Amino acid sequence: MADVNTTANYEFKNNLELKLQQKTSVLWDTTEEQDCTGSEKETVKDLLGTAKPQEADERYGDLKRTPVDHDRVWIVKPNELYFNEFVDGADQLATKIALEGGYTMAAMATIHRAWDSQILTGMYGSMLTGKDGTITTPLAAGATVPVTTGGASGPQRMNAAKVRAAKVMLGQAFNDPSDKRYLALSEVQADDLLNEVQATSGDYAKAFGIRLDAEGNLIGILGFNIVRIELRNPDLGVVQKGLTVTAQGYTRNPFWVRSGVRKGVWQKVRTAIKDQPTKVDVRSVFAGTTVAATRTQAGKVGIIENSEA
Repeated sequence: MADVNTTANYEFKNNLELKLQQKTSVLWDTTEEQDCTGSEKETVKDLLGTAKPQEADERYGDLKRTPVDHDRVWIVKPNELYFNEFVDGADQLATKIALEGGYTMAAMATIHRAWDSQILTGMYGSMLTGKDGTITTPLAAGATVPVTTGGASGPQRMNAAKVRAAKVMLGQAFNDPSDKRYLALSEVQADDLLNEVQATSGDYAKAFGIRLDAEGNLIGILGFNIVRIELRNPDLGVVQKGLTVTAQGYTRNPFWVRSGVRKGVWQKVRTAIKDQPTKVDVRSVFAGTTVAATRTQAGKVGIIENSEA
């Protein structure tokens, strides 16, 4: 039964206020999407390697094959993630608050965080590759900008040198310049970059493509679009998996091109508000989602390690 002790004597203008929490997905629109309905395992991409041209070095010579490597990336159906809570009619009367609507809001906030959690898991985790999707390919060690970048010695906070290194990494991997680029920053890393920009000239900021919104929030640098997300947020579930924070306590800020992350959608969201026939005046508020994500190939996703000390 729903615990309404904290709201029993408050009306909040007939609306139940959510506690401070991330309420909407910030990563959903930064990735590609694929409908996976009706399959336990789906092919994401068939990859063709580079090929070197053959040379016609003799007259009347035979044609020679141009060998090309083939690979395949897969995505597997995950378990459903869901929110479920009960609303007691007696509590509804006692609080004078639309608890049902409040729990609906809380349910959707939970689902949106679940989307971001699944997308982050796909960014940091291993790809399933091979003809039958039985080979696990982890994120390459060379895809990480070290925590020491941008300083004389020791762990460094987020700085422009690290963003430059990320930009070079994507460029050297032959990513299409028109493929939209993203960098996920928590408030701490965004403030570190702003502090560095403010300490320099306006020409420096212009040269580095610094973009701010009307409220002074950093929204772009060096061609990256900034995505603001608290990577240490325990409600996302990725900290507990050891994905967004290293064993040494360094924040792992991902950067990627849009085509580098594919989310598979089995069911984006399903909702239900139902009477409970075996209960006295009780309804349930339910929302669920079945979504997974994966990197699509090496060179499209990387990590910047940052100290917050």
